[in-house]
Amino acid sequence: MSLGVRNIQKRSRYWPTLTLAFIISFAVVYAGQLLIDGSLSRDAGYQTATMVKNIVGNGSVVFSWLFHSTHAHFIENLAIFFLTGWWVENRVDDDRFILGIAVVLGIGANVAAALIFRVPGAGISGITTGLGLMIALGAFEGLFDSTVRLIKAIPEFTLSVLFVLWSVGGLGQLPAGTAVEVHILGAVLGGAWYATEKIRYDFGPHQLRI
Repeated sequence: MSLGVRNIQKRSRYWPTLTLAFIISFAVVYAGQLLIDGSLSRDAGYQTATMVKNIVGNGSVVFSWLFHSTHAHFIENLAIFFLTGWWVENRVDDDRFILGIAVVLGIGANVAAALIFRVPGAGISGITTGLGLMIALGAFEGLFDSTVRLIKAIPEFTLSVLFVLWSVGGLGQLPAGTAVEVHILGAVLGGAWYATEKIRYDFGPHQLRI
């Protein structure tokens, strides 16, 4: 059995309540960034994130994943997080989803990038890249699983692979200032999270909470 069936009997909830809770948290933080800067300008979020980093110092890397630099950065990340977070949330238990998002992909990717590459990161792109890789791995398994419909697995695999490749700079050039190292580490940690779920909890492509 792969990442899928185990939780069908577990509970009937399907709405991505935790994903939405994270999105609300990100929105509250970004609204706070705009309020602190006292502006709705395109780079107001960046100005606040920079100010916080200057005040707190290197320790800000622990929570910098909650920040966003521009309106477009914020909207794009939340849209992708909604889709990828929903997929993963409905395949893992709540406590592991929260831990994986906040600690493994959020704090983990940003702290690792700061320690290894000396690159500061802001935003949840490391998280979405990690989630995207988890979807790609699960969908890849689904291609060889007779209980998974190919009409579902093929688009999931194709779109998630294209997204991850784009996020790590493999398809075209990313916007200037993008901390691609955070994205790469997010993918690595997402793969590690997937492997952990697979080994310990029989995670697989058809493990939906329906």
